[in-house]
Amino acid sequence: VGQRSYWSRRGEESRRRRQTGARPPAGDGDDRGRLAGLACMFSTSVLLQILACALYNNWWPMLAALMYIIVPMPCLFFGDGSTRFLSSGEGGAWMKAAKFLTGMSAMGSLAIPAILRHAGLIETGAMFIEFTSFFILVCTVLCFHRATLDEEW
Repeated sequence: VGQRSYWSRRGEESRRRRQTGARPPAGDGDDRGRLAGLACMFSTSVLLQILACALYNNWWPMLAALMYIIVPMPCLFFGDGSTRFLSSGEGGAWMKAAKFLTGMSAMGSLAIPAILRHAGLIETGAMFIEFTSFFILVCTVLCFHRATLDEEW
């Protein structure tokens, strides 16, 4: 008997689910949805970063974007590219140094816009847009961290 293709089997499964009202398994579609959500959150953060500069015709707030590049570096160098080391209590001096550097660069992302506003180099609106951008980026990282802790991801 002839073999059915992947697409014909998949079409039969979706047709059967529609008829019975069953939900699709939480596999590929759910993972793609998570990934798309994380990409949208990250893109929104970057868009707000650029808008903080473009709306006020001042590119000093882009200095905070430098910290966005520095934040994941300790994770890449000391944590094997995963975020699990941030929530673990184990590890030696290198892990503690990585946690310190991650926290320091994350706080720098908040401090730079505040310092620039205090110095009068940026407007208050740009500072609040920067803070919103940072908040969305942190939410993105926390969602990514939560998703990587799941075994199915």
